[in-house]
Amino acid sequence: MKALLAILGGLAVLTPGLAAERTLAVDKAHSRVEVAVKATVDSFVATLSDFNAAVAVDPEAGRITSAVFSFRFADVLTGKKDRDHEMLVWEDAEHFPDGRFELTALDPAPAGGYVARGRLRLHGIDQRLEFPVTVTSDGLRYSIDGSVKLDTRDFGLEVIRKLLVLKVDPQVQVRFHLQGSLANL
Repeated sequence: MKALLAILGGLAVLTPGLAAERTLAVDKAHSRVEVAVKATVDSFVATLSDFNAAVAVDPEAGRITSAVFSFRFADVLTGKKDRDHEMLVWEDAEHFPDGRFELTALDPAPAGGYVARGRLRLHGIDQRLEFPVTVTSDGLRYSIDGSVKLDTRDFGLEVIRKLLVLKVDPQVQVRFHLQGSLANL
């Protein structure tokens, strides 16, 4: 056991970036994820009532080093039970109950802020995404804000139509605000 601890300690010295990485404890009460949906009639904003966000931060460099965001489609709520049920049927949540985004890069943007790059998995299909984000921090608390337009057809989902003239726009706007603080070691 002592040998294993010595090896791990040696690796931490040899890889200082990894040793400095800390987990951001996301405060769900002060975080939000919203999906703005336009429709011929009855446009709405759905909210994500629950999610998991694993965000790693290098506090010395003041940057996010990795992030994985996952959720269940059953937790996307529109404010109407019938519409929530129809959405789950449309998305085929029985076979594809989860969504997941994994950050692959967070690069400084020329005009300020950052460009997030990663892969989003919805409806069993992975797509690459790139979108602007802002990250603010006082060294202990972090706020991560962003917005991305998604076309649900890119994930194999059909355009929702009713009565030949009513339609839900397949392009939705996802807005998020994640807030958290560095977890204690």
